[in-house]
Amino acid sequence: MIAGNIYGVVLNDAAEQKRLGVTLREKPYGAPPVAPVIYQRPLTSIARGPVKVPEGGLVAATTVALLVARNACRVQSAEAGACIGAASLAVDLFVPTSSYYRPAIANRNSDGYLVLGDFAELAMPKAITLSLDGELVHEWSTDRLIRSATRLIADLSQYMTLWAGDVLLIGLPGDAPVITAGQTISVFGRPLPQINTATTGEAP
Repeated sequence: MIAGNIYGVVLNDAAEQKRLGVTLREKPYGAPPVAPVIYQRPLTSIARGPVKVPEGGLVAATTVALLVARNACRVQSAEAGACIGAASLAVDLFVPTSSYYRPAIANRNSDGYLVLGDFAELAMPKAITLSLDGELVHEWSTDRLIRSATRLIADLSQYMTLWAGDVLLIGLPGDAPVITAGQTISVFGRPLPQINTATTGEAP
């Protein structure tokens, strides 16, 4: 049960960092990140019905959401696995942007922009697929993660506590596709339980 905060991680995709290349050494970044780059989503960002897709569409980034079952504070990678209680497939939705530098809050954290499946015991998948209207449009491997799930928890726990009930999205693919209104979203060939369509409407 989600009883805490929802955190996500960007720039944890090695393929994306490679593609960005020297861009990460230029202003305003100055250098590639040396620690996890995290953001926080409000509980209202969890989709409870049809997603309202603004003109221009939404990036649909598939990922895995981890439900923390045991407080993680200054744990090591070998201990981090014991802090995970369950996992879920997820789709993190956001307005397309070319920069991670101070994105508009509404572009990332509008109501209904996070689609979560049911939490259960789930082995970490090697590949996550996304289909639109039954057609495979994107696949990425968790081998692309710079930090694995356990290393990510361990590294985060060195400077912040992940509390039981928190949710952690382990990373987003830098080449995620853009969805438009009226499309059916499926992950691993099945619609996610809370929502499976994107319908026309203005962003909240």
